[in-house]
Amino acid sequence: MKGNLLIAYSTQCAEYGHVDPNFTQLVYGCGGQGAMQIKECLEPGSYIFFNARIGGKRYITAYFYVEKILMKGKNDMEISALNCSAKDDDIIIIGSRCFSKVLTIPLLLDKGLLMKLKHCKFDEEGPKNRSMAGFGETKGISEAAASPILIGEDEKEMLIYLCRNRG
Repeated sequence: MKGNLLIAYSTQCAEYGHVDPNFTQLVYGCGGQGAMQIKECLEPGSYIFFNARIGGKRYITAYFYVEKILMKGKNDMEISALNCSAKDDDIIIIGSRCFSKVLTIPLLLDKGLLMKLKHCKFDEEGPKNRSMAGFGETKGISEAAASPILIGEDEKEMLIYLCRNRG
């Protein structure tokens, strides 16, 4: 089933020189199991939404309209011409300059928003045996958003609408 994805990334990796996704070049690379999910779920014309932890909360920070999907072993010439961290991955997504958006005001990815995504496995309690009071919902949001989430067409339109005045 082709669709759209919500994917988590680490802002700390960029601090150490691995900038992926690269919001300047609109490029995202993925390897291993994640690459298989991208291959199964995305096609040119799909959307990929990115979320990251900022200050202890999760935010949607950007989305790419998928213009092109490059695969190692198939598009090696195009991949070798890239000047970004993603070129080392198995699958590389190239976002459209016209229809992608990097948010200057990130969108909070909270319990309410996650519960509107039908393929999201959100547990507001978080893992059982939690020793710290008040940690459950935050942990549940982080765990739910850590794995790629398939986004349906209505959900994609809702997220684009919520991002409209944010960048």
